[in-house]
Amino acid sequence: MKAYITRFAPSPTGYLHLGSARTALINYIISSQNSYSKFFLRIEDTDKLRSKEKYKRNIIEGLKWLGIQWESEIQIQSKRIDRHIEIANKLLKDKFAYKCNCSIEKLNKKREEIKNKKLKIKKVCTTCKNNQKIQTLNSNYVIRIKIPEIGSTTIKDNVQGKITINNQEIDDYILIREDGSPTYMLSVVVDDHDLNVNYIIRGDDHLNNTFRQLFIYKYLNWNIPEYSHLSLIYGEDGSKLSKRHGAVNILELKQKGYLREAIINNLILLGWSPNPNGNEIISIKEIVEKFDIKEISKSSSIFNYKKLNFFNNYYLRIPSNKKIFEDFCKTNNIMKKYYIKDKVKLLKIFEVYKKNLSSFDEIIDFIDVYYNKNYTYSTNQKFDKIFDNYFYDFVAKLNLLNDWNTEKIEKVIKNFIIEKKIKFVTLGKPIRFILINSINGPSISEIFTILGKKVSIERLNQYIIE
Repeated sequence: MKAYITRFAPSPTGYLHLGSARTALINYIISSQNSYSKFFLRIEDTDKLRSKEKYKRNIIEGLKWLGIQWESEIQIQSKRIDRHIEIANKLLKDKFAYKCNCSIEKLNKKREEIKNKKLKIKKVCTTCKNNQKIQTLNSNYVIRIKIPEIGSTTIKDNVQGKITINNQEIDDYILIREDGSPTYMLSVVVDDHDLNVNYIIRGDDHLNNTFRQLFIYKYLNWNIPEYSHLSLIYGEDGSKLSKRHGAVNILELKQKGYLREAIINNLILLGWSPNPNGNEIISIKEIVEKFDIKEISKSSSIFNYKKLNFFNNYYLRIPSNKKIFEDFCKTNNIMKKYYIKDKVKLLKIFEVYKKNLSSFDEIIDFIDVYYNKNYTYSTNQKFDKIFDNYFYDFVAKLNLLNDWNTEKIEKVIKNFIIEKKIKFVTLGKPIRFILINSINGPSISEIFTILGKKVSIERLNQYIIE
């Protein structure tokens, strides 16, 4: 297998979201399939107005939490500006770029003409490159790349297939702005080349950029990487995944009590299926062994929380992940107070409720009733007279039980129902309500176990038969 050098290059202009995490994950997986491959992380922070340190920290922390590891130190794009300018000047010197001093008004007029006449050409500056006076300017100009006006350019993409466009549809985009700063279009190519990146995996919203950036590689006789442009992720309403679809920030999901294994499992199956038998549970180890990017769909993928919740419920029920639940309790402001008050009880509650949880934080809805020392059941709820006939006898049976555990409690309940020749529902629902103010919930034996004998009997004794 070929040794691939891949990278993930986010801009710190927002939090690490699911779409970016998927791209990072796939790059990491590809690099993990061969011991000679490498995976780099680059922070593209040249957008000074929108780049924030908090976003940078969020991206790095999110990737670390997902278990994504990169080579050596992180490459910071803003620290390499001199190198980017050096390459722009080389392209200018070799006549592959030119100076342009077109006014905004002139460029906008040209764009309007192209739009109104429905022209396929994209070049908005058509005069500067042949004007020797402009080419000798020492200030007040931008540097544009020089794209041929004839011919075509082809990309062989591992996901999208073979794509060709006419060169006249590619603009002479800016390499260096008037203030002397390099643009993304230039910087990303220089940085990738200097890292020896030979495989670029990114969203298909960058496909047009790839056609444009290829000319930098060609003009400098640099090796052209392989490309895979991944389909974007959409919400169930068919629109591009965004904040309005819920918590798409990876660390928000962590804070809600989602496990990294569930997120990875969910993300990797967006457009790819490793198991023809339909089993969707797959570990990162199996993903690395089986993943083939050429099998991924080039159609857009749909993300929904129902599927993520399915995966998360599976993983949070694994016994070894109980420690992760404890860690969650220690950091969650609400759970922390219950954990400190009675850790054993909290873990019992988790064991009982986990089969129905989509995320750890959902357990918050069920906790307080078990910790409330001033608990009283709602006397507005009325029960069948048949229940009243057997209630005190049942409490007396429970009082005789010294070994208070689920198995022994279930035995007492079973024997009592047989002895009295009644249906379980006659006893079960009212007892559950007296204990936790709800006719729905876990089995009454589990509730008894969580509360313990003393509290259970105290709550049952609140019930007075009228």
